Amino acid sequence: MSIKELLAVLFPHLGRVRVDQVFRSCATVRVRARTETVEAECPGCGTRSRRRHSHYERRLSDTAVGGQELLIHLRVPRFLCRNDACSKQTFAEQVPGLTIRYGRRSAGASKALHAIALALGGRAGARLAHRLTPAVSRMTLIRLIRRIPEPAVQAGPRVLGVDDFALRAGAHLRHGPHRPGDRPSH
Repeated sequence: MSIKELLAVLFPHLGRVRVDQVFRSCATVRVRARTETVEAECPGCGTRSRRRHSHYERRLSDTAVGGQELLIHLRVPRFLCRNDACSKQTFAEQVPGLTIRYGRRSAGASKALHAIALALGGRAGARLAHRLTPAVSRMTLIRLIRRIPEPAVQAGPRVLGVDDFALRAGAHLRHGPHRPGDRPSH
C-alpha cells in the first residue's frame, strides 16, 4: 500500500486536497495540504471564477488520530468575483466535506462536537471531547447546542374528537376517574 493510498484510507475527507507533508510536532500530528482548484463558485452570486486574487493558509483542527491532536494546515486560494453587481469582490474556496465557512474545525470535527454536545452537554462532554476531538470548553459545547436551529413546528390537528384520546383504565367521562377504594355509584 502506497502512502497516498494509506492517507486516503485514514483521512478520506482529505481526498479533494493534495497532501504535501505529514509530520509530528510535540503531541500534535500536522498535515500540510493544498487545493489544486482552478475554478470556484462565488458564494454571493454563484458566478464561477478562474481569476485568482491570492492565497492564504487555514489551520483546521480535526478529530484525533492515534490519541493525538490533528491539525491541518490548508493552503486555500482566493478568487476574484467576475460579477460587478456582486457584493463580494473576493472569496475563498471551500473544500466540500472538509472546510466550513469561517470555521476553525474540519467538518468532521464539528459534527463530532455537535454529537458530543447533544449527548453529554457541558463538563462531561468537554472531558470526552478532549480525547476524541480538539479540546473545547464546556461553554463551547453549550454554545454549539444553542446554535442548533429550532425544529419546524408542525400544524396540530384542527378538530379533536372523542376517538382521538385514550381513557385511563376505570375513567368515566361523566363521573371522573375511578380511584381504588371508591365505591361505584349507581
